[in-house]
Amino acid sequence: MPTIIDGYNLIFTCGLEGKTRTPQSLERARTRLISTAASRLKDSERSATTIVFDAKRLPVKESEADSVVLGIRVMYAIDYEDADTLIEELIRQHSTPKQLTVVSSDHRIQTAATRRKATAIDSDVWWERLLESLGGTSTNRATIEPDEKQPAGESLKSIDWVNEFNLPDNRSDCSTTSDDREQPSSGDDIFNPFPPGYGEDLLDDQL
Repeated sequence: MPTIIDGYNLIFTCGLEGKTRTPQSLERARTRLISTAASRLKDSERSATTIVFDAKRLPVKESEADSVVLGIRVMYAIDYEDADTLIEELIRQHSTPKQLTVVSSDHRIQTAATRRKATAIDSDVWWERLLESLGGTSTNRATIEPDEKQPAGESLKSIDWVNEFNLPDNRSDCSTTSDDREQPSSGDDIFNPFPPGYGEDLLDDQL
């Protein structure tokens, strides 16, 4: 079933960015979302999945606004007002909207989905189901190799996300509440590989 994911909405809803929110943590969260989805979805599901991220300009490690990473289409809404606008356009243009699943807890996106009779699902619910899809055991995790045909800089290495992020494999982070997280860091004492001002428009937005 074709699926469109509101990337930052899922990241912020489920706390994938970690205890502090910086450009570096956002990059790690994007990597985690993409690699986890790729390792849990079947080949046919990966090829039918699109993840959309807000972006005023491309992150420094990205070369294209629309590319395929680990079999999943990844889009940055650099030519749109925001990711919501791009997602709404993708929903409008979809040839079989009744077969489409839209993952977002944003009411605006959910309304756009239901208007075309697509299935709207909250980000945390989808993420929980994804983590439970293969029983939560390391032996069930698929090994995903980067596509050699992808543009340079677009491939992500296959990673064991549980070990990489020091998280248990049998539960979702969506149970983490905002009270459990530290407030966003100013980032003054953290090396920042991004251009000045990059990501600042995202730090205070809860999509």
